[in-house]
Amino acid sequence: MATNKKRKVDAECRAFQEKWANDYFFVEVKGKPVCLVCREALSVMKKANLERHYSSKHAKLDKLKGQMRLDIVNVLRRSFGAQQAVFIRPQSDRDNTTHASFVVSELIAKKLMPHSEGEFVKECLVAAAELLAPDKVKLFQSVSLSRRTVSDRITDMAQDIEKTLKDTARDFQFFSLACDETTDITNTAQLAIFVPGITAEFDTREELLSLQAMHGTTKGEDLFEQVVLAMNKFELQFDKLSGLATDGAPAMSHKLNNVMTTVVSTINVIKSRGLNSRQFKELLSELESEYGDLVYHCEVRWLSHGNMLTRFYSLREEVKQFMEMKGKPVMELSDSKWLCDLGFMVDITKYLSELNVKLQGPNQLLSSLQSHVKSFEAKLKLWQVQLERGNTIHFPTLQEQKPAVTPEYAAECAKLLQAFGERFQDMKSKQRELNIFATPFNVEPADVPDNLQHEIIELQSNDELKASVVLPLLEAVPPAVPDAAAPLGKHAAFAGTPPDPHQDAS
Repeated sequence: MATNKKRKVDAECRAFQEKWANDYFFVEVKGKPVCLVCREALSVMKKANLERHYSSKHAKLDKLKGQMRLDIVNVLRRSFGAQQAVFIRPQSDRDNTTHASFVVSELIAKKLMPHSEGEFVKECLVAAAELLAPDKVKLFQSVSLSRRTVSDRITDMAQDIEKTLKDTARDFQFFSLACDETTDITNTAQLAIFVPGITAEFDTREELLSLQAMHGTTKGEDLFEQVVLAMNKFELQFDKLSGLATDGAPAMSHKLNNVMTTVVSTINVIKSRGLNSRQFKELLSELESEYGDLVYHCEVRWLSHGNMLTRFYSLREEVKQFMEMKGKPVMELSDSKWLCDLGFMVDITKYLSELNVKLQGPNQLLSSLQSHVKSFEAKLKLWQVQLERGNTIHFPTLQEQKPAVTPEYAAECAKLLQAFGERFQDMKSKQRELNIFATPFNVEPADVPDNLQHEIIELQSNDELKASVVLPLLEAVPPAVPDAAAPLGKHAAFAGTPPDPHQDAS
């Protein structure tokens, strides 16, 4: 005997039709038809049900025709929307106050302020609301910013960031690590580990992976252990690790040690004692010095040497006078050879700092970064040759001291050049691959990987593409202007055309 199965009409996925609003005064709310007149909700989205409800309870509305009927429907819709907002607004307000609590907690964390400051921030918000938005005072009072709440919010955000980073790292096809050892205000060593990575969709990300406290020694094996712990925590595999970069000890940090030792010790004498620091500032004010104080040396940021050395050199006479007043004369400040070494250090650290800035920043192509390095290496070669000949044109601070001999500075450039060659050796081995992206129109198709040879040929044969790339570059080059002091000869047919050395000068 066959059994009759009850058909579920609500499973037929009937869609609400907009004309039912005008025909039967119904609107859709969360998948259910609701009458605009009596606010009754029907269980099934079916035309017959809407028509039966309308005919049995609101048949008198048939008298409304045309534009008047549309106007009544719109009025009822607005009224219904306002009624719905009354119930929605409390939930929205709760969401907004919670959101505000998270925003303020994030600012407190970023500014490294005590978590208890949240209560003070709330007092400020309420006081401002009483003047600017009296009707919103209760809303501001409901924002929870107690010390415990702020602490919990910061913990929740940290856990969310960690989870997001772990999900992102899991999608990396390749990644590299960049490690930097620093020291915090409590003199505790901290190892910052950054992870740049790329997914299969060529989505690149760069994040701070971990900040590991180093309470014991900071030997290479200790650093490696912390790196392994961070990789395991975020499920990063060694077979996807494409490179490891460290700040390392720059080639210049151990050169000309006599300069750095003297400068740092002198600055520490002046800056580390409050009385000395105040008296030195007063001396600079009396002498109407260009600068008001020295720059403190930051041991963990070797590029801070540049600013420190420059300021020290500019104030060398004032420093000399002050140290003599204190009965601690710095004999090196009267030594011409030492001043020459100082001048060289000022200039070379300035150049290194400029290179460092060029290598920073997001979304830079590896080929562009390598161009900066190659340019600096070329400058080092030039400086080495010039300093061997006594030419200090590119070292203005050193030139100011009028050094008697300069070959030793040429040797320092040579050592620095060697250090660059060793550090960027792996990049040079990829020069052919980088040329594909840096100068795709100039590479030989036979020199590129087999899977890219046809694509390179098609790209190089596309005249429209070549014009769209090359012409803007040519337009950006200013036209050559002939030297006004040089007469234009009969062969100078075009402005800026160099004379042919094989032609008769007459």
